[in-house]
Amino acid sequence: MMTPSYEAIDRLQLQSFAVEQRDQHLYAVIEGAKAPEGYKTTGALVYTLEEMPTVYPLFLSPDTEQNNTEWLDLSPWLVEVAPDSPLFEWLIENASCHPYILFWSPHPIGQVKPYLVNMLKTQSPAGNTLFFRYYDPAVFNMLIEHTPDDLICSRLGHVSAMATYNEYAPPTQSTWHLRQIGLAQQDHKLPLPVALTATEWQAIAELRRKISIRQLTGYLNRNYPDHLSGVEPDTLQQFVIGAIEQGESYGYKTQGELEQWLDLQLYFGDTLVGNPRYPWAKKIMDNKNLTATEKLNRLNLYLDQYQARSAE
Repeated sequence: MMTPSYEAIDRLQLQSFAVEQRDQHLYAVIEGAKAPEGYKTTGALVYTLEEMPTVYPLFLSPDTEQNNTEWLDLSPWLVEVAPDSPLFEWLIENASCHPYILFWSPHPIGQVKPYLVNMLKTQSPAGNTLFFRYYDPAVFNMLIEHTPDDLICSRLGHVSAMATYNEYAPPTQSTWHLRQIGLAQQDHKLPLPVALTATEWQAIAELRRKISIRQLTGYLNRNYPDHLSGVEPDTLQQFVIGAIEQGESYGYKTQGELEQWLDLQLYFGDTLVGNPRYPWAKKIMDNKNLTATEKLNRLNLYLDQYQARSAE
């Protein structure tokens, strides 16, 4: 399978591309669960900046189970936007702080909407139905990088291009990913159930790991600024990656568990288990009568004792 081709572009290139797509509809799917800066809700943003918006809150579709107004403030909003509109300008200005995705299609919004609603659910490898936040830029970027053209069009309807802000772009690279779809226009068909490929699931697993590394690195920087002053970012990242791998080998998967494991690693070192200076650590971790959580709690008791002694 060929790797899909996409471009890394800057803001001006994106705006220029949008203006050039005169025969295409430009759509945005905007996060609703997070209030946009300066507005109470995503709906307030849309109706303030657009006089007569063409818009659908996707959770309020008759095709979903959440068809009631209680879900309105949580719903992602499908909006048709013009490249010269105040809303599009706001989206470009706030791409780094408010999640949304962009795509272009020859179809009117009424034909696009069923596909966007349908994509809110996908099948897990085990056959379970899962909620799919494809409108998260990081997830949509995974589709841009890994999903073949035919699958893109079967899920989104016929689209000519798709774009999203790439928050993980290195400082020296452009921060937008743009992909143009090379398939000829197809007849309108009803959307099919979404089942991600093995490549897509692998990409999602890698994305989750990347997010976890970023979150845990941020945790350390927030809680140990003095201790970590002068530590190079790459060195800290490698420490976090090693701690995650070691923690996961002992059964620690959640953010909270890994944060506690990082606390222990930072204080006692990454050779805590097996270090002859701390024989109690290996004894605890080798105890088969304790759950992973109980082991972590006992390790934390020793951490509290050592920290208390240091404060004396």
